[in-house]
Amino acid sequence: MNVNNINESNRNNGFAAYWLSILFYFIITEIVIVFRDFDLLFSGQLWLNRLTFAGLFLLNIIQGISHKARPVVVLVATYAGLTLLYKETALLNQLFYPVMDPLLIRWDGILFGYQPSLEFSKVMDGALWSELMFLGYTSYYLMPLIVIFLIYRSDASKVEEFGFILITAFLMYYTIFIFFPAVGPQFYFKSPENQVSAQGIFGNLVKLIQKNGEAPTAAFPSSHVGISIIILIWLWNNRRKYVFYFIPNVLLLVLATVYIKAHYAVDVLAGILTAPIIYFITIQIFKRIKKGLLWTNN
Repeated sequence: MNVNNINESNRNNGFAAYWLSILFYFIITEIVIVFRDFDLLFSGQLWLNRLTFAGLFLLNIIQGISHKARPVVVLVATYAGLTLLYKETALLNQLFYPVMDPLLIRWDGILFGYQPSLEFSKVMDGALWSELMFLGYTSYYLMPLIVIFLIYRSDASKVEEFGFILITAFLMYYTIFIFFPAVGPQFYFKSPENQVSAQGIFGNLVKLIQKNGEAPTAAFPSSHVGISIIILIWLWNNRRKYVFYFIPNVLLLVLATVYIKAHYAVDVLAGILTAPIIYFITIQIFKRIKKGLLWTNN
């Protein structure tokens, strides 16, 4: 059977290309576990995570569900499920301790002469500025969902491409977080230096998200910044009219990640630098998958 026919069949049945990235990520993490801490193979948390994604995959391939919105629904559910894999990196990166934070702190000191993650919120401590920063940080969680909705409304055929780039980019960053552990200012510094007070609705919302979803991991590079810029690049290449609506949010997010002590300033710089590289890699992989070049010599 021709591979291109297989790809077309997969697309018709809701088999999105990003599942290949998820499978590859699981293979990498299992290899890491086998060689670094074999007992983790029996971790209930890891098994639950994999069973969750297995369930999402089954939802993807059940042919009886043929509604045109199914790819979008499964993509959104998979995006939400990445929270499980994010928190999992906090377990796996312990296999590669010590953390990089002292090095990142030193780099911040060399580049800026002080610690932006400690001083930024002290200098700009007004309630209005604080809410603006927390609003910018909140937009990180909503931006992919809004873009998925806009793509679905304008050209549903592009949902799979965007979904592949989004999910694969996240998994590439998660892989970096495992091998290069860094916990970030909010976990590395001691209280009260590592805290920023919430002074409004968005501040309290972010605090709630952090309480339930944050973990001591994922500081370097900043995936918040990296993913947001990758989305901007994709929009510029595919839906340019939307780019300018998201630029203000991304600029706020860049500042907010340091302001709320989620990242060191060098994490942000690394996110900016890695974003175009990861975008280029992911889009090239996607194109090869759709052409069947990963399975043939053509």
